[in-house]
Parts: sequence; C-alpha cells; structure tokens
Amino acid sequence: MRILRVLAAALLVGEAGLLAHPVLVLNNLFVGAGVLGKSLAFVQVPDVIGQGVAYLVTPTVAVLLLLAAWGVAHTTRGIGALVLQPLVLAGAVIPFLRPMLLVEPTVLLLLVVATVGLLLVVIGSGQTPAHHRRWWVLAAYAVLVGALATTSATSRTLPTSPLERFVDSGTGSASVAENLPRARPPQNPSLARNPFNGIHNDAWATDTYNLPAPGPDGTVDSLFTGGDCATMTFDSRGRLVTLCSTLTRVVAYVVDPRTLDVLDSRIVGTRSASLTDFTGGGYFVLDDQDRIVFPERGGVLRVLSTGAGLPEVASVNVASTLVAGEQVTSVLPDWQGRYWYVGAKGTVGVVRQGQATALNLGGEDIENSFAVDADGVYVVTGAALYRLSAGTDGPPRQVWRTEYDAGTAQKPGQTSAASGTTPTLFSDWGVAITDNADPQMHVVVADRRTGRLVCEVPVFGAGASATENSLIAVDDTLLAENNYGYAPAVSSTMAGRSTTPGMAAVSAVDGDCAMRWSTEAVHVPSLVSKATTRGGQVLTYTKPPDSSGVDAWYFTSVDARTGAVNWTRLAGIGSPFNNHYAGAFLYDGDLFVGTLNGITVLRGAP
Repeated sequence: MRILRVLAAALLVGEAGLLAHPVLVLNNLFVGAGVLGKSLAFVQVPDVIGQGVAYLVTPTVAVLLLLAAWGVAHTTRGIGALVLQPLVLAGAVIPFLRPMLLVEPTVLLLLVVATVGLLLVVIGSGQTPAHHRRWWVLAAYAVLVGALATTSATSRTLPTSPLERFVDSGTGSASVAENLPRARPPQNPSLARNPFNGIHNDAWATDTYNLPAPGPDGTVDSLFTGGDCATMTFDSRGRLVTLCSTLTRVVAYVVDPRTLDVLDSRIVGTRSASLTDFTGGGYFVLDDQDRIVFPERGGVLRVLSTGAGLPEVASVNVASTLVAGEQVTSVLPDWQGRYWYVGAKGTVGVVRQGQATALNLGGEDIENSFAVDADGVYVVTGAALYRLSAGTDGPPRQVWRTEYDAGTAQKPGQTSAASGTTPTLFSDWGVAITDNADPQMHVVVADRRTGRLVCEVPVFGAGASATENSLIAVDDTLLAENNYGYAPAVSSTMAGRSTTPGMAAVSAVDGDCAMRWSTEAVHVPSLVSKATTRGGQVLTYTKPPDSSGVDAWYFTSVDARTGAVNWTRLAGIGSPFNNHYAGAFLYDGDLFVGTLNGITVLRGAP
C-alpha cells in the first residue's frame, strides 16, 4: 500500500505541473491578485472581480494538488485529492483551457484516469488516516494573495508581473523612413474631427494618421478600467473618451490622456458575456458636438454628453426595425446628420428626425462596422459588399451588391464565417475588404461607384490566413494583418503561444493591383493596427511566441514601404495586456492601445 500511496502522490504532483504551464501559473498568481485588488478598489463591477478570482484558480488548484500529494504520501485518506480531479479534468475537456496546458489534452486525461484509479484503491483500503496539519500552508498562501492584492490596489495601472525583468524590453531604434504622402480622408461634418472620432479614425475607415509616433525609448504607462477599451476618441478639449466593456457591463470614461487620471465615468449599458460579441458598445463614435453615440443592447441608439456625469441627451429606439434576437452592431452619422445603423442579422437602418426605417439584407450577418462617404454607406455582410443610399424618406436603398468568396467555415481568429473587415474607402474610387476564401484569404478591391470587382490578391499562407480587422489605406496601398489562430479568444495567446504571423501590403493603382510586400516577422493576434504617414510606419501590437511560457506584449513599428520591423517596446506581461480586438490610437505623440483590462500607452519624447 505504501508503494501505491507514493505513486498516487507522484501522479498528483504531475497533475500540478501539467494542469497549466508553470510560468503561466506563477504569472496568474500576480495577475489574479492584481486584478482582484484593483477591481475592488477602483471598479466594483462583479464580473471584473470574478476575473481576478478566475486567474487565481490555476495557482490555487496547483497548491491544493501539491498539498494533497503530501497528504496521500503520508497516509491521509485521499478524499480531498479525489475531489480535486474534476478541476484537473476541466483542463483537458474545456476548449478554452486547453491552450494553457503543458501537454496534449489526452495526456492529462490519461493522467487523471490513472490518478482517480489509484486514489480509489487508497481510499478503499480502509487504512486509518494520519493527521498532518497543512492548514498553515493554505493560510500562508491566502496571506500572500491578500498582500499582493492590497499592494496592487495602491495604483491604478494594469497589473504587473515579476516576469517582466526576464524578457526583452524591446529591439530596434526610433529612426524611421521618410514621410509618405499625407492621408486626406474627407471630414464627415457630423463627426468630431479626423482622425479622433472612431475606431477607424474617420468615416472612410482608413485607419491612417498624419501624426508623429513614439519610439522604443518612450516610457510605458497604463490605466486599469477592468474592461476592454476597444475604441478611443479624443474630444475638442483634448480629453480621451472611451467605452470599456467588461463581460457584462459597458462603462464610459473620460480620461486625461497625459496623466491617465479618470475625470468621469459611469456604467452606461449591458452586454452579453461572449468574448466575440461586439454589440452594445464595442463600436461607438464621437459626434461633432463631442457626444458619445453608441448602440445599446435591446435596439436603442444612445447619445451621451461628455459633460459632468456623462448624462444621456438623446436616444432612438430602433428595436421594431430589427429581426427577432438581433442586436445593433454599429452606428454612424452620414454627411446629412442622419444616423445609420447595422444589425447582426442583416438589418441596415437610417434615422430621420427620430424615426427609424430599415431593410434587411436577406438575413446575411453583419459582424463589423461600416464606412460612409458623402454619397452613400458601404456595408459588408457574410455574403456580399453593398453600397446603400437614403432618400428623403423610406428605408435605405441598395445601389449595388457585389458578392465575394465567403469560404466554407469560420477560421480561427474570426468571429464569423465571413469577411472580418469593415469596408475601407481609398483614393477617389476604391472600396476594399478581405474575403474568407479557402484555402487562402484575398484582399478584394471594388469600384465604389459601380460595385465592379477590380481585383483579388491572395495574402498569407494557404490554410493559415484570416483577419478580423479592417484594411489600412495609405495612399494607394492597402495593408492587411493575419489574425489566424486567435481562437479560443484570449487563451490561445497564453502559456507562450501566439497566432500565425503575417502582414502584407497590396497596391491598387488605377485598377491594377499587386502584392507590394509580405512579411512573417510579426505576430498580431487581433489589433486594429494603424498607419501614420509621418515616418511611413504601421503601428501595431505584437505577441511573439515564447518557448519559456512568458506572455509578453509589444508595441511595434513596421516600415509601411518594406515590411521591415523598425522597433519593438515591451508593453507588459499577461492577459491584462492582451488587446483582444481593440485598436491602437495616436494622440499628441503617444500611442494608446486598448486591452482586456484597460489602456496601455507608449509615451513619445517629452
């Protein structure tokens, strides 16, 4: 029986080591305590507090397994060790948890079966258990977590990890290429000034700035909000205005971008707990009166003042125009000040004088936002690219419809089996998206005047290409990033793992399209990357794979002309620094990136 006990104890130790990568377990201890302390001190949203507790599960289970192993080896009964087995089994059978494992799920599954079998034999032996006091170990662990949480609560920065001192702080230098021709998207008179009014910078969704960017020598700052700040805007007073989504709440913030002091905040809506549901505030815009315009779940378009208390100043209920179970994905005003909106199940609507009318595009799903120019609206569904217009009354009118290859399945990293892009307008004639073709994705360019398909250029590798972010338009060049492999969302980039690398540039001059460059030097899991013509840079946020299991996230600059990496700068360690489909934003020489738990900033030269 002694041999069986020692063997069962050894298996329990093995489970503790294989349940999750040991480096991830250690990091989750600091991250979990940090999120818990900061959420209790600053946010008080239950699901954010729950995130902190969730991070602490893996280190806590590991400690309990090691204590159980000690007990079983010293003739305790073993019932506690048996009770822990469903928690270990979860790592093998729950898809979200599998990327955290140090081994293949089947190995852990077999280990659990063997451990349960031995524990049942030990328990069935009827041997009188010895009593070994282990409570002090648990007490010490609880004190450690409490101390870390309390210390973390003294600062509103994102949680830090001691692992930061063991990773590269960055590479390259601030010297960049000459400027590119200035981006000149027209100013939508109904929006705040370009390029600070929405997630894609302007109504054309160019994702391009004409602003200076920081370099790798800049300092890194951060703000803990508890939620994913996907869109950041900057109002006429120079304040950062954002909506940050937790798993269940949408919280509006007004922040001083230079100090990251929170000037105002309040909960303004609810959302589904899905990690890939962008309805309810993932997309919002700042209008020409510095007001937040966003779609709340339930089919209400809300307008909030950014004055004291962030009060609601207007709302339009469009629920009657939606199909059953449909939520509004995005809302944008057009040049005439009419609100346009799209629903996840194919509805496109327009609001005139507070009254909404809509048409449905055959139930085709709409997962992304849309682009607007002076003459129309451009929407991509799960089947086709559309141009629509609005007359003086009635629902929107379809001007043209151009089908694209939507493929046969949802690729890992996408939120649906469709184009992952918001349409991008460029030059005086083009509109571009990506398709979902098998086995290789294409950059698809159409003439926005007629809908005529101009060209399709394949990008990235066969069987490993997908994007969930809009193309960047720099003059006559379209830049795409590869998000293939960001699934399950969040956990796929844990334990040193990352996504398939790739970034590419396609030129589209007078209807003649060609690959300009392609690189596999950067891993961009899900960022809405941006370009700036100052220095000809693509500003992105990368997560290189790491065999040691460290999850380091980097601000990164890529040469827009060649695809060469200019520089990288460490943002932070762990999932709180995962941007999770949020965007990058330039303001006053600083680079802001939304993350799962707030905002991280690379400061420019003082």
